[in-house]
Amino acid sequence: MSSTSVALCGFVGGVGGLLTAWPAYRFSVAWGEPPRSTCATCGFSFTTWVRLKHRCAGCGTVSAVNPVWTALAGATSFALLAWALPVSFFLIACLFMALSGVLLSVVDLKVQRLPDPLVLVTFLGTAALLTLHAAVTGTWPQYARGWLGGGALLLAYLVFAVLPGAPMGLGDVKLAGVLGLVLGYAGWSSVFLGAILPFVVNGPFAVVALIRRGRKARSPFGPALLVAWLIVVVFAAHP
Repeated sequence: MSSTSVALCGFVGGVGGLLTAWPAYRFSVAWGEPPRSTCATCGFSFTTWVRLKHRCAGCGTVSAVNPVWTALAGATSFALLAWALPVSFFLIACLFMALSGVLLSVVDLKVQRLPDPLVLVTFLGTAALLTLHAAVTGTWPQYARGWLGGGALLLAYLVFAVLPGAPMGLGDVKLAGVLGLVLGYAGWSSVFLGAILPFVVNGPFAVVALIRRGRKARSPFGPALLVAWLIVVVFAAHP
């Protein structure tokens, strides 16, 4: 893809990332609670899912994550994927995954959970786009490998998650399975790297959490899964 196209794709990702900040704030609630509908400070009702400001319209309190950071994350991931991959439904699937990943990462960083509805939408959208890619290109063997890769990561992380002291929850297990669809499509080596690399990415943050909060401290694992996924997909396309 040309540099102009990469820059354009990065711009689109930046806009998309910008728009994820407010939904991320609304989804950042404890397990079992519905998405946030009022300001915790003044009780002002939220009526929209699209908002560029990160302050409450009623009292001005900073509520959402600063959209500058989500815009930067979206722009960077979109530009890297556009640089690494040719134009195809596979690229669109990866872009969809990246944008969903920005939203999921923010929620996980704020409340250490990955809401099932968001993971489900990510799964359905990614699966549909990969199916379209296989139908257009005839890469059905790779498509089947994608499902096998997703299942392999799901089972591997499920086994690890039930071990005492595991640094992840079932939300991370489900997300790993979704990421495995794309990694499996790319190849078994990508599945293997996608399984191992998140622990390397998460290592420094786990150490900081251990120092600051003690042995029972946990750091969000979802962002590490998504960053590792992005690295593997980009480098798999440019070994």
